[in-house]
Amino acid sequence: MHRMEPAAAAAALGLGALRGPAVVLKAEERSPVWRVDTASGTWVVKSLVPHGDYWLADVAQTGRLEAAAWEAGVGTAEPLRPASAAAGMWAPVGDGSYARAARFLDGAPAPAPVPPHLAAWAGAAFAALERLAVAPDPDPTGDYAFRFHPEAEWDEWLDQAEDLGVLDPAGRRALKDIAVRIAAAGEPAVAAMPERLIVHGDFSHLNIMVTPQGPKLIDFDSGGPAVPWWELVSIAIEMGAPGLGVMEPDRASVEACVAGYADAGSTIGDTGEGAFTGILAGRLATAAWQLWMACGHRGGSPELQAGFARDVRGSITALTAMLDAVPVWSSWLKG
Repeated sequence: MHRMEPAAAAAALGLGALRGPAVVLKAEERSPVWRVDTASGTWVVKSLVPHGDYWLADVAQTGRLEAAAWEAGVGTAEPLRPASAAAGMWAPVGDGSYARAARFLDGAPAPAPVPPHLAAWAGAAFAALERLAVAPDPDPTGDYAFRFHPEAEWDEWLDQAEDLGVLDPAGRRALKDIAVRIAAAGEPAVAAMPERLIVHGDFSHLNIMVTPQGPKLIDFDSGGPAVPWWELVSIAIEMGAPGLGVMEPDRASVEACVAGYADAGSTIGDTGEGAFTGILAGRLATAAWQLWMACGHRGGSPELQAGFARDVRGSITALTAMLDAVPVWSSWLKG
């Protein structure tokens, strides 16, 4: 697969020539990230090759939210809006690749669990984004958000995963049980789903940069349609623990995030177990993606596929813990 070099990406974005070697921030096979120093300043540059045309519409919507957030003074990194952008903040830079840039922030990611004062900031920041957000554009190919795959599809994928050694029989059974349980609980909630808005989509502790100028939210690249309250619940659990269920969340951080959201003027939604539809459906969708990647359905090197095999096994552990913890977490939302 073609991988654009950082100097070429920076030049294509109009950042100018590099003043020194680019610093690798993420060496991911499909989506590398660099820090580059140019005459226009220091930037974080990302490059990728989209999997399909649907990606262009998705990032265009998210780019509008990111631009609105920056203009409204929400604590974010300054995005570069290139004149040639064809999809939100992403510009075509040749050979099917797209790249984007945001101003580099001098700081460090928030620790996990996120301290209550930062968790409260996160809740308030999400409330600010919610006020700026708009409904998603109609999707002519069908609404893929919160879609639960039929059991027959899971059986096909899991049979292949077991044949390839991605999952052992116990892992196969566990993921099938998880998928069935989440669908049974989630389908009624989705059928009566409240209005969705475009959200950040990856509001994790790793994407909160603690800087001398205060916390800043970065990485709008995974945005998409979601129910705001369900998304806030996902964020609150993430503030309490990384990995979404791998470790027991810190209750104080979870409650601080919810309180920050309410104090910023947003409305607390249903605090029953249905409030966790978003976090469970989202993590299940991630597990499906990891399974497809591990089985080679999206290409990549053997090393990449092996990494996704480890990831999907981790998702099974996390999802099992999450399903068991939902009743307890629900009580935390009530304060």
